[in-house]
Amino acid sequence: MYDIVFISYEEPNADKVYEDLKARFPMAKRVHGVKGIHQAHIAAAKKCFTKMFWVVDGDAQLKEDWKFDYIASEWDHDAVHVWRCQNPINFLEYGHGGVKLLPRQLTIDMDVSHPDMTTSISNKFYAHEEISNTTAFNTDPFNTWKSA
Repeated sequence: MYDIVFISYEEPNADKVYEDLKARFPMAKRVHGVKGIHQAHIAAAKKCFTKMFWVVDGDAQLKEDWKFDYIASEWDHDAVHVWRCQNPINFLEYGHGGVKLLPRQLTIDMDVSHPDMTTSISNKFYAHEEISNTTAFNTDPFNTWKSA
């Protein structure tokens, strides 16, 4: 079992999404209001005690059957794992906004000058086919435009 961290910034429904997460996974932690995607993930890693940790984005509505039950092999504790999510507008499925499993220490030590956070942590990257959530960015016209 790995620690679970919910990362939110200004998502309008973040409090409700976090409540739903905590109802299913009571040990989930939260990082809120940290400016910068790299910095927010570093803050999340610093809250954790496990070698790897799960990240749930502030607008992620987990699928009802989603479980944080994946266990990385000992050779993949230095890899980034990203699960697919569904876009609520066009129903496409891709990794952007999906649940992530990250190596704790490599996340703390990541290169914050690299533009893509997930690929700046490790050169080992696994894209998992299973759909973890819907990325519910379509809460209002501005957020829909900003995230689409």
